[in-house]
Amino acid sequence: MSDNDIEDIEVQLEDEPEQVEEKPAEITPDEGIAELKAQLEEEKRRRIETENRLHQQTSVAAKATAEKEETEIQLVANAIDTLNRDNEILKSGYEQAMRMGDFSRAAEIQQEMGSNSAKLLQLNNGLEAMKAKPKVQPVAPPPVDPVEAFASRLSPRSAQWVRDNPDFVRDPRLNRKMIAAHELAVSDGIAPDTDAYFDAIEKTLGVKARAAASQEDATASSAKVVQRRDAAPAAAPVSRGTPSRTNAVRLTAAEREMAEMMGMKPEEYARNKLALQKEGKLQ
Repeated sequence: MSDNDIEDIEVQLEDEPEQVEEKPAEITPDEGIAELKAQLEEEKRRRIETENRLHQQTSVAAKATAEKEETEIQLVANAIDTLNRDNEILKSGYEQAMRMGDFSRAAEIQQEMGSNSAKLLQLNNGLEAMKAKPKVQPVAPPPVDPVEAFASRLSPRSAQWVRDNPDFVRDPRLNRKMIAAHELAVSDGIAPDTDAYFDAIEKTLGVKARAAASQEDATASSAKVVQRRDAAPAAAPVSRGTPSRTNAVRLTAAEREMAEMMGMKPEEYARNKLALQKEGKLQ
């Protein structure tokens, strides 16, 4: 191979493969709505759990406080009972010391009884104050919507169906029918939360028929309202005042002068003028 052959070689370079920019997967409106509903369901579930947990914690704290106060009252009451028993014993000892002429011992017992009396006064005042203290009221549980409580235990799609048909939760009879419809659909091999599942449920419960009946009632009510609005207004009452002067004719000064020149009365001239106007011969 000669040098000329080498110089005549044409080198072809392969183009680098173009980098195709990956586009993010598009989300259909239905998928977006379903995702949004799922997020809302999760948010509701977490909110309900937080409220229940907060109520439980508050209830536990209130119960602990009430038990502590009750224990303190009981301890004070027990201390008062103990001092009263001690005083009864001291009284007996005082009487015995006085009978035996042991005045020194009697003085000691009397001093001890005085100390106990001061303690009793302090304890009784404290006990009355503790009893008069407002009691910690139990925290009422947050109001629970039965529909939301029922829906919180379901999947997002089933929960939405329950919210759209709340009567099947509030009405015990309809609730039993809904559960029976679910069991019937599952026994037929239909997977829950599918289109076929909800079609079967609604067919068994007659939900679409109920919705259609409600729609017909709403349409009939709307038609009545429209009919009343479209009704012809009542005829206006006949005026009892001065009748309308539709044939009144106004004569100018020149027309009155023309009537005099023609030897006609103003009324006669006016009637002729009106007739000409009706025939279109005079504007």
